[in-house]
Amino acid sequence: MRPPPAWPPGPRGVAFRVLEDRGRTPEESLAVHGSALDSRDFNLAGALIHEVLRRRSYLDWLWRGRLAAGRVRKKEAALAQVMRLGLAQLLYFDRLGDHAIVSETVALAKILAPGRQGLVNAVLRGLLREREAGGGPWPPAPPAGSDAAALALRHSYPDWLAADFLARLGPAEAEALLIAGNQPTPPTLRVNPRRARREDLRLPFATRPTTLSPWGLRAETFAGRPRDWPGYDEGLFAIQDEASQLVGLLELRPGARVLDACAGLGGKALHLAALNPGALVTARDKDRAKLGLCAAEARRLGLDNLRLEAGDLLTEGGEEGFDLVLVDAPCSGLGVIRRRPDLKWSKGPEDVARLAGLQLRLLRAAAAKVRPGGGLVYGVCTLSRDEGPGTAAKFLAEEPGFRALSPEAWPAELRPHLAEGGLTLWPHRHRTDGFFWAVFERV
Repeated sequence: MRPPPAWPPGPRGVAFRVLEDRGRTPEESLAVHGSALDSRDFNLAGALIHEVLRRRSYLDWLWRGRLAAGRVRKKEAALAQVMRLGLAQLLYFDRLGDHAIVSETVALAKILAPGRQGLVNAVLRGLLREREAGGGPWPPAPPAGSDAAALALRHSYPDWLAADFLARLGPAEAEALLIAGNQPTPPTLRVNPRRARREDLRLPFATRPTTLSPWGLRAETFAGRPRDWPGYDEGLFAIQDEASQLVGLLELRPGARVLDACAGLGGKALHLAALNPGALVTARDKDRAKLGLCAAEARRLGLDNLRLEAGDLLTEGGEEGFDLVLVDAPCSGLGVIRRRPDLKWSKGPEDVARLAGLQLRLLRAAAAKVRPGGGLVYGVCTLSRDEGPGTAAKFLAEEPGFRALSPEAWPAELRPHLAEGGLTLWPHRHRTDGFFWAVFERV
């Protein structure tokens, strides 16, 4: 048996390893494989990984179907990854020298795709000659068209997802959404109302107040790690996308009992607890490690009205009679592609169908915990039609004891954005993550 190749050092070798890692998210994998890199190379490796994932199918079209047509013997997965890394650098990394990119990528191929370094060299140099000759668009453009396949190739998305967006939004808006999903996004902060006001934060970078959330600040540039920013240790703010912050607009009476039934790391439960000091917020999740991180965050933010419980909504009875139950359900995550471009390629229609079924089961279980007259909130950070709007419609059809919150009862600033049975937030319209919120009342 041929021994596995020695892993090349440096940011490009680390990027290759992360792109080949199927057992972790890119962020988790980079933390493991890039631990020996200095900060500059670590950041370069991260940027390479994200750009390859954003542009993967376009890069494959460029080299397989155009620059190396007829010269690829088989699938050659390692060769494909090396080609993607080299092409991404030539097309999207202006500060890296062309000669260094070609030589580094050829060196990578010698180790990881032995015998194919000549093809790698020829493809990259051919692309450079094409750029120097001019006479066409740069980067090279795939065939024009407004059908799902053309949109998917042009912006590097799977065909099925482009088709879903096209059917719901039409060609112009669907393309705007695909473009927005390929734009890296700086973080969004949420002020901790227990300790600060939005205008009090003094940060080492430019920010802009969020439009729909009264607690958010959107960073205008990428600015390093939040834990290094002034005010972090004092608990003045947390990191949370604007779409998720909107759960805080729900009005709670003094003494309300709230259950976040699938709390995860507890961002929304922490937000509700911070805004409603007279309420008791219970964050429940089956993952004890996540609950431990939530507890640490509650201490940092100075919250004393958050209770943590280990439990599984689908298998454990637990307490009932809550004024408000939040189901922040597991989902495909297709609304956070700006931050997680790997989700384009790791999720498919079968995952959407499976997760939509899970979300419906979770809503049914959560419904039993809502007191008469209480509320049930359903949220998913995805833009697939079957998960958000489809699941909400099925729940209402099966649960005659619940009705959708009337449009007049939503906060006035959110009413213009209601559609498909709830509040849908789109990255290209709202500059937020893609998100769907639905609110039900128990009658």
